[in-house]
Amino acid sequence: MSGAPVLEVDGAGFDVGSRTLWNDLSLSVRAGDAVAVTGPSGQGKSTLLRCLGGLQPPARGNVRLLGEDVHRSARRTRRLMRRDRVGFVVQDHAVVPQWTIEQNLGVVRPSGVPRRERDERIHDAANAAGLGGRLQVRAGFLSGGEQQRVAVARVLVQRPVLVLADEPTASLDEMSAALVRDGLERLRSAGSAIVVATHDPGLQEWAGAEISL
Repeated sequence: MSGAPVLEVDGAGFDVGSRTLWNDLSLSVRAGDAVAVTGPSGQGKSTLLRCLGGLQPPARGNVRLLGEDVHRSARRTRRLMRRDRVGFVVQDHAVVPQWTIEQNLGVVRPSGVPRRERDERIHDAANAAGLGGRLQVRAGFLSGGEQQRVAVARVLVQRPVLVLADEPTASLDEMSAALVRDGLERLRSAGSAIVVATHDPGLQEWAGAEISL
């Protein structure tokens, strides 16, 4: 899509001891773009997502979100950025098993969104993830694929400008993988920029752009 980049990365690199995982990496992602990050296990795909989301600084280069240097911002600014602008879908789902699906989705509290609208978003997101009518089920009783769909639904509630997804379809059955891909497509269609680390050929084809580490 046209317009100013949501995410810009210039000359970024990351080292573990004497080993360089990736170096001189540059990237520009606009609203509605999706980029697949590929490469062998251990090459730093998850680390790259953490750097893009402000959780870990790169060894070199810089990361800008909506024109603001992520790692030179104050800690509180980074925290608010992750709350309001960045959505994460991680490999271990990051759901609270003792909580219901509704409680896991309700933990998202976007700034300026009234309670009634947030409740509507929760119901819409649950339906989109194939979890409609099950909001009172505890997450600990769900399968791994269902828990991953909760993770995607949580980002649908948030509606961030940037989505960072780490192997979101790994080890899922085809139905769950398809629902996860559908959720990501809903986010992209709504204008989110998406960066997804993946080995899934279907996700790589869906993204349309690729960076190999």
